[in-house]
Amino acid sequence: MSVPFRDGDMVWTYFPYDTAPNLPGPIRHAAVIVGTFDANEGARRFGMRVPSYGMAVGVYTSSQIGKFEGTQPIGVIQVPLARAVKNKNQSAFFIDTRIRAFVPFHQSFFPDIGAEDHGIIASLDRGLWKRVQEEYVRVSQRYREQIVEVGPLRPGGPGFP
Repeated sequence: MSVPFRDGDMVWTYFPYDTAPNLPGPIRHAAVIVGTFDANEGARRFGMRVPSYGMAVGVYTSSQIGKFEGTQPIGVIQVPLARAVKNKNQSAFFIDTRIRAFVPFHQSFFPDIGAEDHGIIASLDRGLWKRVQEEYVRVSQRYREQIVEVGPLRPGGPGFP
């Protein structure tokens, strides 16, 4: 199977919860893909066996924009309605680059992976994608203690059977 997503794609997932980090989440949820890896590259980068069909790293999104009540944490990007519409979304949302899922390209994590569009909602516009990359790196370099990693392929995770 070829890699179905590109960096910067917003896709439907079963994003894992931190309360059950190895399992697919219980509801369909949009995530932004920040990295895709074939089996060899994934194994090299993350030090574990990666399924032959590869893996993705995605970051969390939510339309619950009032969650932070005016105090926007490091690593969180607010996307106002006008820009959300430009990115094929119907409401304002935020992207939280601190919450990261390391998951296989498998239907248990990507419910629409077998569909023609693979569950891709949209590809972020160039400016928003650049901002996601900058915040991801900034959090990784300076605020590691705020990162939450979930998914069976996360560093130190159990792997995917």
